[in-house]
Amino acid sequence: MNHQKPVHLYKLLNSLSLAMDFSKSGLMNHHQRVCLLSLKIAETMGIPEESKQRLFCSAIIHDAGTSTWQEKAHLEVFEINNPWEHCQRGFHLIKRMNSLAPAARIILSHHDRWEGNNPSGLVGNDIPLESRIIHLADRVDILAGNTTTILNDRHHIMEQIQKNSKTIFDPDIVEAFTDLGAKESLWLDLNPKFVGHNLETYMVGYQIHVSHLELQQISDLFARIIDGKSPFTYRHSRLVAEIATFLAEQMGFKKNACQDIKVAGLLHDLGKLTIPEEILEKPGKLNQYEFNIIKQHTYYTYQILNLIDGFNLINKWASFHHEKLNGTGYPFRLNEDNLCDGSRLMAVSDIYSALVENRPYRRGLGRQEILKILSKQVKERAIDQTAVNVLEDHIDQVENIAANLENLWLKPDTASLSDK
Repeated sequence: MNHQKPVHLYKLLNSLSLAMDFSKSGLMNHHQRVCLLSLKIAETMGIPEESKQRLFCSAIIHDAGTSTWQEKAHLEVFEINNPWEHCQRGFHLIKRMNSLAPAARIILSHHDRWEGNNPSGLVGNDIPLESRIIHLADRVDILAGNTTTILNDRHHIMEQIQKNSKTIFDPDIVEAFTDLGAKESLWLDLNPKFVGHNLETYMVGYQIHVSHLELQQISDLFARIIDGKSPFTYRHSRLVAEIATFLAEQMGFKKNACQDIKVAGLLHDLGKLTIPEEILEKPGKLNQYEFNIIKQHTYYTYQILNLIDGFNLINKWASFHHEKLNGTGYPFRLNEDNLCDGSRLMAVSDIYSALVENRPYRRGLGRQEILKILSKQVKERAIDQTAVNVLEDHIDQVENIAANLENLWLKPDTASLSDK
C-alpha cells in the first residue's frame, strides 16, 4: 500500500464512526460509547477474545443503516417503534465485506428482544450474544444521553434496564451490567472528552491491519452511508471516486496511488454527515448562514481522516476538494502552491459529478454545459487546466462511468433476510 503506516482496522472504524454521530444535538459519540460499554460488559462476562473482537467491529458501526438526522432522532428514544429497519439496511451494507462480514448478522439482530417476536425469528440464546450485548449498551447510552449529571441519573438508568430483564434484555447481561454499573468509573468513562481514549485501551491488543481491498470496501460502506443523506446524492461519492481514479490513471499515477485516490474519493464528503438534510435538499439558493454550514463539511472530513495513521495523502486528496488554485476556496484558503495533483483532480471530479447529477434546484447538465463551466473555472484559476483537459479528452469514458453507476445504484439490494 502507498501509506506511511499500515492502516489499523479498529482505529480506522473508531475514527470513521465519529462522522455517523453528528445530529441536531452535535457530536454524540454514540458509537464509541456503545462500543466501550459493550466491551466492558463482555469483559465482566468473560467472553472469549474472538467474540470481543467481533463485538468491537459490530458495536462501532452498529447504526450503519442510518444516514439522516431524522433516522437518528427516531432511535434516540428508549421505546422504538420498528427499530429493525435500520438493522436490516446495515446488514445488507456489510454482509459482503471481507473483514466485516461477521458483524453483519450481529448488526441485523442488535435490536432483537430477548422474549422473541423479532423479524429475524430469533429468541433468547439463539440471538447472537454480541447482538444482545450491543442492544443493552445501546439503550443504556440512549438513557444516559450527554448529561452532566450522570452519577445522579445512573440509578434510574439501571432500574429501567432491570425492569426490562427477560423481556427486552438477556437477564445474564442485565446481571453483568448491574455489577458493572455499581462502579462510578463506568459512567464517568462515557464522558465525550474521555471515551475515545478509553476505547483505545481495548484496541491495543487488536493489531489487525487492512488490505487495500478491505480499505476500499470499508470506504465504500461509508460512502453509501454519506450518500444516503439525500436522494440527490445517492451515488455521488462513488462517482467522484471512479472519475478521480480514472483521471489519475490517465495522468500517470502509480497503481497504489490510484487505489488511494479511490479511497479519498469515497470519503471526500464524510463531513456531509454533519449537515442537516433541509440544507442539502433546499430547492433554492442557499443564504449565507446555510452556505457557512455547508463550508464546515470539508473541515470535518479533514479532522476525522487526520485521526487515521497512514492517511496523510488520502486526507489531502479528500479534504481539499473545495479549495481553489487562486486561494478563494474553503475551508483552508489554500492556493496553487499548496494543492498537489491529487487534490486538483479530485476537485475537478467533484465538480463534474455535481454538475451531471440532479439537484433540488436543477436537473443534471449535459456535456457542453459542463465543459463550458469547467473551462470558465480554469480561466478564473479556480481549478486545474491539466485535469480538465484530461477529462475533456476522455469525456466519452467519463460519461460511461456515470452511466454505469446510474444503472448500478438505481438497483437496490433486494436480497431477503434469508440470504445470510
